[in-house]
Amino acid sequence: MKTQGMKKISILAIAFLMVLGTNAFAQRGRGYKNYPDRANRSGMVCQRIPDLTEAQETKIEALRVNHLKEMNSYRNQMNELRARKQTLNTSDQANLDEINAVIDQMTGVHNKMMKVSAKHRQDVRSMLTDEQKVYFDSMPARGRGNNRGAGRRGTGYGNPGGMGQGYGTGYGYRNYNMQSIDE
Repeated sequence: MKTQGMKKISILAIAFLMVLGTNAFAQRGRGYKNYPDRANRSGMVCQRIPDLTEAQETKIEALRVNHLKEMNSYRNQMNELRARKQTLNTSDQANLDEINAVIDQMTGVHNKMMKVSAKHRQDVRSMLTDEQKVYFDSMPARGRGNNRGAGRRGTGYGNPGGMGQGYGTGYGYRNYNMQSIDE
């Protein structure tokens, strides 16, 4: 009787240690970074550019906030157009002319988004010194690695929802990382 009790306790102890060991060796996702001063800095870009002054950080943050507001408007338009296109595609009597018109509208909104992002990037760049520009220019335009991955539906590195610190979100007008400069 005692040996059966000891076996059960041993098995439970081993299982507990295995679970504990698995958690101890678990790694954070690729995009995880523990920034202790996250609240004091303006997004991921400011953390990657060396020697930013407080004035530069304040100006970049103001630009970033305005840019995010504008991009949210465009993203909302894209979501409405996607829903309209889905409705048209799945109707019993689909009208190809209407579907093409919605696709043209989507292309126009995406074009505007890219132009606004390029302007924003140049506005931020104009505030930097030559040394800071080297670091800024070496960063990907979207803050998402080299845009590899599963396209607009996912990040390609197992981070659902696109909320990581920016690795591989493909085409890009759906999943935006709030920490990147060119959202």
